Order: sequence, then C-alpha cells, then structure tokens
Amino acid sequence: MIKNINKYLFFKNPLYHLYLSRNSDKGFVLNPNSLWSGNKNNGNRIMKGFLRYQGESFPIKNFWNNSASDSWKDYLNSFMWIRDLRTIGTNSSRILLRNFIKEWISRNKYYSEFSWKDEILSKRIFSLLTNLSFYFDTAEEDFQRYLIDFIYIQIIYLFSTVESKNNNIFCLKSKILATLCIRTLKDKNLKFLKELDFLLNEDLLDDGMYHTRSPSEHFFILCSLIDIRNFLGTAKKEIPKNLNDKIEDMISVLKYFRIADGQLAIFNDHDHIQSKKIDNVIRKGRDKTNKIPYFLNEAGYHRVAKNKLIFIMDCGQPNKLNTYAGSLSFEFSHQKNKIVVNCGSPFINNKKWNEAMRSTAAHSTLNLDEVNSSDIFFNKLNNTRKANVWSEKYEENNNIWINSAHSGYKNLFGIIHNRKIHIDPVKLIIRGQDYLVKPKKDYSMTAKRFFILFHIHPEIELNVTSSRRKVVLKLKNNVGWEFICSEPILEISDGIYLGEDKKVQKNNHILIRDNVIPNKKIKWLFRIIK
Repeated sequence: MIKNINKYLFFKNPLYHLYLSRNSDKGFVLNPNSLWSGNKNNGNRIMKGFLRYQGESFPIKNFWNNSASDSWKDYLNSFMWIRDLRTIGTNSSRILLRNFIKEWISRNKYYSEFSWKDEILSKRIFSLLTNLSFYFDTAEEDFQRYLIDFIYIQIIYLFSTVESKNNNIFCLKSKILATLCIRTLKDKNLKFLKELDFLLNEDLLDDGMYHTRSPSEHFFILCSLIDIRNFLGTAKKEIPKNLNDKIEDMISVLKYFRIADGQLAIFNDHDHIQSKKIDNVIRKGRDKTNKIPYFLNEAGYHRVAKNKLIFIMDCGQPNKLNTYAGSLSFEFSHQKNKIVVNCGSPFINNKKWNEAMRSTAAHSTLNLDEVNSSDIFFNKLNNTRKANVWSEKYEENNNIWINSAHSGYKNLFGIIHNRKIHIDPVKLIIRGQDYLVKPKKDYSMTAKRFFILFHIHPEIELNVTSSRRKVVLKLKNNVGWEFICSEPILEISDGIYLGEDKKVQKNNHILIRDNVIPNKKIKWLFRIIK
C-alpha cells in the first residue's frame, strides 16, 4: 500500500503517528554501547557552540538556517557526532544534547524528504540507541517517554519503507540493533539476520573485499559488521558463523592494504583513517589468523611486501557505480615513508573536485591525450566506456614480476596500455615498462600524446638532474631514492594531494610525456640510493 501513496503525504499525517504510537510496551530492553570512541576535540567544539565536519563549521544557534553543504547537513541529521560529545561526559554536555534532541524533534517530528532519508535515518537510529547510557538514563521521565515514542516511530518507518532489495549493511545494522533494544520488535531479529547473510554473500567478493574495491569503504563496512556481532553478543544471541567468517576475511583484506606507516593505500574512493583506528578495528575484530592474502584475485590487487618495501597495484575492474579511472596505478612506501601515491578523494561536496580526483591523471599511471581510461560517471542510456583489466603475478628467487594490461583506450584509439613491473626487494629496485600496443585495425581517432604521472607524497623533496633523465627523491628520514627514465621529456610539476586528514596539500609529480608511437616501450625505475 505504502508504495502507491505519496510518502510525504502519508508519513506527515498525524494519524499515522498515532497509529505507530499505539503500542505501550516499547521500552528499551538493551542498553548497547558502540565499540568506537569519539573525538574529544570535536566534542569540545560542540560544547563551545560549533559543529565541524569536512572543513565546514557552523554555530549551534544557527543549525537550522545556514548555507552548509548537503553532506554537512547529512552529518548533522545523522547524529553521528553524539559520540564526540559523549567524550566530554559532563552533565552540561548531556543537557546540551537533550535540548538539541528536543529541538530537532520539534522541527522534524513528521516525515521530511531530507532528514528522513534512509541512510540518514539509519545512522540516527544507530547513534541514538548506542549512546543511551550517556544521555537517557539521567533524563526526566517526560523526556524519556517522548524520546522512546519518537525513536520507535522512526524505526517502524525504516522497517516499513526500506525493502530487502534496497538494504545496505548500515541500514541492516540499525534494524538488527532495534530488534535487540525494543521488546516489541524482537520477532523481526531472525528476518533481518537472514537478510544480512544474503547481503554479505552479495556485497563481499570471494576474496573478502567489499565490492566497491575501496580500502577505506571496506574499513567502514567491517566496523559495522563488528558492531553487529558485538550487539548480538551483548544481547546473548547466537553469532551466525557466516558473520564471523566474513569478519575474519575482511580483516585479512584490511591488513593487505596497510602501507608502511600503518595507514591504508589510496585506491578508489578514499577517506583518511588513522593507523591507531585500524589497529583498534583489527583488535576488536578478534583477528586470530594474522594472515595476509598473497593476491586479491577477484578484487584485482597485487601486493609486494618485503624488506620494508610495500608496493600495491590496482589491476581490477573499475566499479561502475563509483568509478575511479585509475587502472594499473600503484602506490609504494619504504620504511615509514609514503613515496609514490594516488591523489585521494575530495572531502568536500564539489563536482569539479570530484571529477578531478576520479580522473586517470589523479593516479600514478598513464593516460592518452588527458582522456580518462574509463568513463568516471556511468549512464545507462549511453554507451559508456569501462576498462577491461588483465594481470598476472609471478615470483622467482625473491624477485617479483607483475604483467598487466587494460583496454580502456581500445575503442577510442585502438590502443592497449600494457604495464610490466619488476621488483627486486633485496636491492630495493622497482623497474617499470609502459608500452602502447596498437592492433592492426584502423580507428577514426588517433592518440597524439601520452602522459605518465607518478604522484609523490608531499613530504618528499624532488630535484631533477641536469640531464633531465633522473630525479632525486629526498625522504624526511634523509634516505634517498632516485627515479630514472628512458624518455627525453621528464619534468616535475605541481599537484594536489588529498590523502590525509581532510587537508589539501601541495605536492609534486614526476611527469613523462611524449608523442604516441605505437608499440614503443617507455622504461623507468625507482631505486634506493646507497
């Protein structure tokens, strides 16, 4: 019935709210706590009257009438900032939160298209329920009854409007939590656990990586699964075997993407995550195997980790829904120094930045005529382009070879990009060879120039020698590396790095460019200076 009725009219109807509130036995039977702590600095900002998110800050008194971005407003309405306020732990912080909740309810009591969106609603329910011990128990009875009614209404709305096919793991986490916290909803617990089991098998690749192929998104999904297991344990419910198995697999994948400083390599959509947070997730995920995969076959990533060198390369199929055109890009680090990186993802909601960071040029790989190797925004109505990627990895006498290719430029220019990598971890040498294979068939478009970019971490100083064939890289620990190339046109250019702590940092990249000559091999290497 709900499908055929305008949501706005139906859910704003006070009679619907009266209908939902009819059950008098909807008190909390579980007082759960999330495993993840908040940020005290952010908590102090809130106490001083400001909420800050992704570089935007607005005063509390102006929460409802400001020019903030949609992502900031999403964050406000999700209540995910409660965990930061909770770190303050004072009575005044509890009063501040309760007053805010009361004001929010008065403005959002009935359905609204924005504040009741499925994802925002799921996060809000999760945050309100997992912080009950902070703000609820010491509140007056009138507030408690008021809040219980409102949370219940939101939960039932979530249950009734989000069908199984539209569930994601964040949504199911809130649904499962609700069935554990509210007595009258306990009969739905098994149903949602079955839906979770189905979703895990659908959304996780066979090698254990989340299907978007984003290491940071993989991290957040893993956190949610650990949350679900924790809530089930707190409620003394049986933990599904598949849930335990998937958490174990995901932890192994998470460790796969850790680079020398303990953070995550930048591939696809990226959100900077501190190393200590990753340690905490691995610890609370109860990692017992301590295993790291040799190769993520389905996700399409290759990793080499020897002699304090970590090299990770993206040889997987680009994701259609959230495409980053970084085929055959790589990152590597030595000791605790990031050396070659990708540019990262924008932490502000800006179309220009979003397009730039998804582009092939924002990755340490090759592009033709500054054209992306895959279309970064897919349209079902148009014939969109997606690179097909092939790769193999083999090892002999402690030397590793990665041979890879993609077809992203084939339909445009009739060219296949092939990249071969040879790594000698003993001598600390990375040799690369890019070449453009042109089939015999003629194509209407002809690629004129190639550009190979190696984005270098901002903390590294670069100097080009007089021959223009060599670049010296000085790391912050005074260790030196050098880059050598066979090509005559080598230069250092300015760039932007968005890979750390919501900061826009200037960096440099090594750029090789020249005219396209089919089947020509471009050779280069990185090696430590001894």
